[in-house]
Amino acid sequence: MQVYLDSYGAFLGVRNGMFYVKPRYGEGQALPLRKVKAIFLCRGVRVSTDALELAIKAGIPVLLTDGIGRPLGQVWSGQFGSIATIRKHQALFSMSLAGLYYVGGLLRRRAEGQLKMLGRLKEQYRLNIEGWERGIEVIQGIADRHKKVKELTDKEALKQSLRGWEGTATRHYFQLLAAAMPPAYAFSGRSKRPAYDPFNALLNYLYGMLYPMVELAQMKAGLDPYTGILHADEYNRPTLVFDMIEPYRHWAEWTAVRLCMEGRLPPDAFEDSEREGFWLARPGKSVVIDAFLKYLDEKVSQQGKLRRRATHIDLDALRLAGRLREMEL
Repeated sequence: MQVYLDSYGAFLGVRNGMFYVKPRYGEGQALPLRKVKAIFLCRGVRVSTDALELAIKAGIPVLLTDGIGRPLGQVWSGQFGSIATIRKHQALFSMSLAGLYYVGGLLRRRAEGQLKMLGRLKEQYRLNIEGWERGIEVIQGIADRHKKVKELTDKEALKQSLRGWEGTATRHYFQLLAAAMPPAYAFSGRSKRPAYDPFNALLNYLYGMLYPMVELAQMKAGLDPYTGILHADEYNRPTLVFDMIEPYRHWAEWTAVRLCMEGRLPPDAFEDSEREGFWLARPGKSVVIDAFLKYLDEKVSQQGKLRRRATHIDLDALRLAGRLREMEL
C-alpha cells in the first residue's frame, strides 16, 4: 500500500503501534505496518515525530512532494541498503559501453510499451485515425534499432543515437495520442512545467507519482539514484531514475488516457493559472491517485510469473544491483 496524504490539515501519527491517518475533517484510521510500503506527503499535512521514527525503524520511506507529485525530499534511514561494492561498480558502469547498452534495453522496452498501449487504445476505443499506421511503423523501427544497439561501439555516438531514437519515437507517439483524445483533453504536444492543457497536467501528476516509486526501488536495492548513465551530466538530479523510469511511463500514460476517454474526471479536476499553467486540483487528485494505484496493483506476467506492476519496478532494480555486484572490474 502506498499512502498519499495531499489534503491540507491531514495528520499522520501513531496509535497502538500502527500509523494513524486522519483527514482534517472526518474519521481517522489505523494502518498496520506490514501493509504500508511508502508514505507521500504534500504541503499542509501535519506529521508527528513518532510517525517518522516508526517509519525509519520499519524501513518505510516518507517522501515530501510538490503540487504535481514530484519528490522534494525524504525521510530515510542513514544506512545504505547494500554493500559498497554495488555503488563502486555502479560508478564504473555509468561510464561504460555496457551501461549504455543497458539503457538501450530500457528504451527498447519503452518503445515496445508505446506500441502495446497504442494497439490497446485503437482496439478498445475503435479508433480510425489518419496516419496511425505510419506512426506505428516509425516507433516499431526505433524498437528494432534498439535490438541492434551493440553494433555501435563509440560511446559518444551511441549516446547521441539513443537520445535521437527516443526523441523520434516519443514525438510520433504523442502525436498519435493527441489525435485520439476527446476535444476536452486535446493537446498539441508535451508540456511539462507549466502544463499548457489539462491532459499534460494530468500526465505530469502521474509521472510525479511514478518517479518516487522508481527512486525508492533503487534505494532499497542499494543503488545510487544520482549516478545515472544516459542522463549522467545533470547536476543534483536523480539521473538513474530518469534512465530507469522509461519502461514504466506507458503505465502512467494509459491511466491518463483511460480517465480522459471515459470521462471519469470531475468538471473541477483542474486549475488554470496564467503564470503556472494547468494543475491537477484536489477533486481530480483523489480520482487519479485511486485509479493509478489500482492499476499498479494489478498482476501482469513477467518471466512467466504473475506479479503486481509495482513489484516489477522493485525487481528490475534488484536485477541491476545483482549485475553490478557480480561485475568484473
